[in-house]
Amino acid sequence: MQTVFGARLEHYASTARASPALAMPGREIAYSELLRRVRSCAAWLTGEPGLPLQPVGITIAEEIPHLVASLTLLSLGVPQISLPTSEPVSKRLNLAERLGVGRVLLTDPQYALPGRDAQLLTPDLDDPAAGHASLDAVLSDPDAPAIYFTSSGTSGEPKVFALSQRALAWRAELITASERIGAGDRSLTLLSVEDFLVKSRLLRCAYLGLTSVLAESRSSPSLSVQELCASLGVTCLELGVLQASSLVLDNTDPRPLPAQTKVHTAGATVSLALRHRFKTRFGVPLFVHYGAREFGRIASTFPDSDDEELETVGLPVPWIDLEIVDDDGKPLPPGEVGEVRVRSECMTREYHRDPVATARHFKDGWFYPRDLASLTPGGALCLHGRADDMMNLNGIKIFPSEIERVLEAHPAVKAAAAFSRSSAALGDIPIAAVELHASVAIGVEELMACARERLGVRAPRKIIVLDALPRNAAGKVLKRELASLLAASD
Repeated sequence: MQTVFGARLEHYASTARASPALAMPGREIAYSELLRRVRSCAAWLTGEPGLPLQPVGITIAEEIPHLVASLTLLSLGVPQISLPTSEPVSKRLNLAERLGVGRVLLTDPQYALPGRDAQLLTPDLDDPAAGHASLDAVLSDPDAPAIYFTSSGTSGEPKVFALSQRALAWRAELITASERIGAGDRSLTLLSVEDFLVKSRLLRCAYLGLTSVLAESRSSPSLSVQELCASLGVTCLELGVLQASSLVLDNTDPRPLPAQTKVHTAGATVSLALRHRFKTRFGVPLFVHYGAREFGRIASTFPDSDDEELETVGLPVPWIDLEIVDDDGKPLPPGEVGEVRVRSECMTREYHRDPVATARHFKDGWFYPRDLASLTPGGALCLHGRADDMMNLNGIKIFPSEIERVLEAHPAVKAAAAFSRSSAALGDIPIAAVELHASVAIGVEELMACARERLGVRAPRKIIVLDALPRNAAGKVLKRELASLLAASD
């Protein structure tokens, strides 16, 4: 029996195709070669004693070995979890213990975990003879857990959830269709392969027989994003918000991006100022997606958004149901701020062995990402921050997003984050932290005056300037760390 992904790889490798599986400066890898590498890795894994049905960890930062390892485990029906090289041993070990990981695949032995079997993927595993081995699955159930992922972790310890091969395939088909990606398109993502967004897009392309472009090269000098997109025919470029912001300020290569390159970003708030600066700098729009790892895509500004000037994240995608509800779960009309809830046909239903978090986020068939939002008259979604972050200053509700938007509109401010300090007398005292553009000098009082003029009583009572806002790997600001920094400075 074959798995969903195993069958797809076999099909693409046996079909005459103009599109390679992978493209990078100086070389391409066809689907037939990718399958040979997967078969070789599968023969090596199944030749080892005791191939487990419990999750196998992958701690590999290199793109091709990581993708081969992931596709091999998908083809064998063995569940997997990425244990990123960027995380300290304690965090990787904690996640391995939560999931019962007994074996970790590596390319660098320094990332081995204490008490876990380490299997080293080496170049000699690419054995042509083994490349003809069958891909018979250990477990072929399409609804069994295939990949375990973690939530973004902005509100505490990351929660763990599983996606089946059926769910991965369902997401791949819908998201790719919504982005109007088809045969001949090429996708490039510049974040680490250990990042959720990158791995998801690579697997979507592999499932649909599309081409993924990789920036790594053994022989070519480093190329700019513009050169990569132009020379390798990139039609879909996905950037992190921080990457998009940094590229706007980078004048190393003054050329625009190719007109055929559609640029997408997700994972964190994208200010209207950044969207405008990006389009001015590169000549193409920056499309914004909003979603949750547990649920998938929720809204998007692609292919256009009439309400973009309101800094929306676009219209809800057509395959989901979305409502904005009050504290009692009653749907609210456009313009009123409430909590987002969503549902879809193939959504995750629970967190792994976490009934408390499951009860908090999954209710009556709906998923609650715990974000505050409103709908515009045109139906676009406008985010107002995390439900847990909303401030109540002596009875006045203050949304972090309104403070952040005002500060980020100032030309000196690269990014802003609003949070609160608790007061027994007044409730939540609004505070803001800002990260300034390089080589910009501005006094805090000028920023305070700007905020007071625009926000009045909702203005922050204190603004602190940091070299860089604390962020997680997805680029989201860790506001709990800002609160700790403030407490330590008092």
